[in-house]
Parts: sequence; C-alpha cells; structure tokens
Amino acid sequence: MNCEDLMNMKQIRNGMKLVAGEKGVGRNIRWIYFADCVQCLKDEVDLTELIHGEELVIVTNESLTGNDEKIIDMIRVMYSKNIAGFVINEGQISQSVIDYCNEIELPLYELSVNLHLIDLSQIVCKALVEEESNTNSRERILSSILYTEHLDVEGIMEQANYLGVNLSGKHRIVVLHVNAPEGVEKKKQQLDEGRLMEIRENIKKSVETEFRSYSMRHLMVLSQGEYVVTLLPSEVFSKDLLVTILMNIMKRGEANYHISMKSGIGTGYEYLEDFKKSYQEAKNALTISRIAPNEEKVYFYENLGIYSLIAQISNGKFLDEYMESRIGKLIKADQMQEGELCETLEAYLEHNCNANATAEALYIHRNTMRYRMDKIRKILEDDISDLSVFLELKLAFAIKRYRENREE
Repeated sequence: MNCEDLMNMKQIRNGMKLVAGEKGVGRNIRWIYFADCVQCLKDEVDLTELIHGEELVIVTNESLTGNDEKIIDMIRVMYSKNIAGFVINEGQISQSVIDYCNEIELPLYELSVNLHLIDLSQIVCKALVEEESNTNSRERILSSILYTEHLDVEGIMEQANYLGVNLSGKHRIVVLHVNAPEGVEKKKQQLDEGRLMEIRENIKKSVETEFRSYSMRHLMVLSQGEYVVTLLPSEVFSKDLLVTILMNIMKRGEANYHISMKSGIGTGYEYLEDFKKSYQEAKNALTISRIAPNEEKVYFYENLGIYSLIAQISNGKFLDEYMESRIGKLIKADQMQEGELCETLEAYLEHNCNANATAEALYIHRNTMRYRMDKIRKILEDDISDLSVFLELKLAFAIKRYRENREE
C-alpha cells in the first residue's frame, strides 16, 4: 500500500486531506508510527533509532506541532530514514511545514477530529495485513508456476483471478539480477548476505511501486536467490516501455544500494505451462549478457541471435565436443605457447575475414597478423574462407564464450 492508496480508502477519505507533498504519493506504507510517544518528546533522543522506514508518522501533540522549527526538524530526520508520510491534526499545520513537505515531496495529511486515531489505526493496519497476505499468496502462485512439475492450471487461474491477477493472454518473465558490484574494494564487494537479501526485498518493492504507476496494482513478483522475478502481460508493455521502466528501477537501486543490476527478459507465452520457459529464457539472457560486447543493462532473450539457440541445448557434453572438434587444436596451441591464436581468429571472423581491419582492431602489425593467420590455417588444416567452415568456426567460438560464462 502507498500514500495514494490511503486516500482512496472510503473509510478514511473524508477524515484525512492531503495538504502537501502530492508528488510523493507513490511512497510505500509499511506501518503506522505514533510520534506522540514520550521518547519523541525528548530532545536528547535520536529519532533515527525509532524509525525503520516506510512508516506513516502521526503527530497530534501540540507541544510538537506548535513549534515549527521542532516539527520541521523532526520531519527532516524521519525523512532521512524514508518515512512514507506525515499526519498532523487539523488546525495545527503551518504554512512553513506545508512548504517544507512540498519541497521534499513528502505527503502531508491533515487529520480531521471526526476521524478518531483508534479508527484510523485499525483501518490502515487491517488493510496492510490484508495486502501482505495477498502479496504472499501471489508469490506462492508465481513460485508454483515456475517450479511445480505438474500444474493445476485451472486451480491456479482461479486463485490468481481471486487475487486480482488475470493470467489469460501472453505473459513473459522479467528477471532482475541483484548482486554486489564488481571492480570495487574487496570489503565492499563481500556484502553480508543478509544485507543483500534485504536489498533484494527493497528492489522487489521498487518493482511493485514502479509498475503500479502503470495500473499494475496486483503484480506477481518474487524474490528468489539472486533474482527478483516478475510476471508481466506481454501485450501491455512494448519493448521500449519495458526497457524504460526497468532502467528506472535499476538506476535507483544501484544509486541507493551501491550494487550492480541487469535484467533478462523471456519470450511471451500464452499457456500457463509455458511461463517457466520464459523464466529459463530470462535467466539464459542474463548468462549470455556476460559475453555481450556492449554495456547494456536489459537483455531480451529473443534478440540474442545464435546464443539463444545454444542456450536451448542442455547437453553440455555435446556443445563441448562440437567446440573441441572445430577449434580444440587451436585452444591447446594457445595453452602450450601462451599464444593469442584463438583471439586472433575470433576477431578475424568478426571482421568478415578482413586481415587489415582485424590487425587494426587488435593493435598489431599487418605482418604479425599474416604470421598468425598462416599458423592458424596450418593448425586447423581448413579453408577459413569457405562459407561452411566460416560458420562452423563462428558457432564454435560462440559456444566457447557461452560455456566459459555459464552459471555453475
């Protein structure tokens, strides 16, 4: 539930009014915190120790609300801990408090005397508990879809429909990989696993929030190991829009938690039994992303060309034998002599057998390039200019890259 949902609840709609921070109504509400407690009234108490994030903070004590400097300082400190919003009794909100909440885009509500705190607390807490229960139920359904061998399709469709999720039509799986960043100091890289789990849960909430703004109010999303997995209707989101949404999520996640993120997206399938195929494709797309020459963050499985075909072959022995039969001799020659023949041939194939362009790309002299190619032809005993040989070698190098970078 977020602050916008709060204002759509008919039980409290007439008893609370949003007076500031309208741009922040997408902020999530996790629980209610009554800040009229004795601790909050003491100047020596560190308010950051009392706030854990995403609380809807309620203040009614006039000794606080009557002092603009004190209430603004309280909001500032609690905002730094990511509260959801702030609630103050009607008649106790000054213009300076309104201006400050507008500035930081924090929802500020005016509470009517006609809405008793006990009623507000019961209504909001009941809604939060129900939402948590429904979220857990949607997670269980998605987990069943992805991991159960024999699906009760009719039963799952019925459960999903009850929870507000329409599983008819084509759906695809989106997988966000969330991990400690590479290329940083070792201490920072070895994040505590508990902290990583917490970060993934926060990314999951971010996914829910982002897609909620596109009317996806009952999203199926699951935190699973290193992944945050989401099921989406294919026809609702174009590829360009999906990339935009995922980039927003990843940029915020990387900035907030100092992590690295990528996204793999599977093909859209119409039948429930095939959704797990989309899941495997999304994970394969992430595996293939490790060998992609670019620095993209979003990978569609269907756009990965020959690698998507290689990923379909589950027999690793078959792939290794194919690679060995085509370029095995070259690999061994490099291992024995610490050479660069494989790198040279792969670049040569990438540049459509243009020796000068390859030499330029590898920053080597043309004579060196000529020497290496003569050596390669002698070892392989094949005519590289022959189209069938060219294609076989391209495939062998693609398999080599894929197998070297596959998930263990």
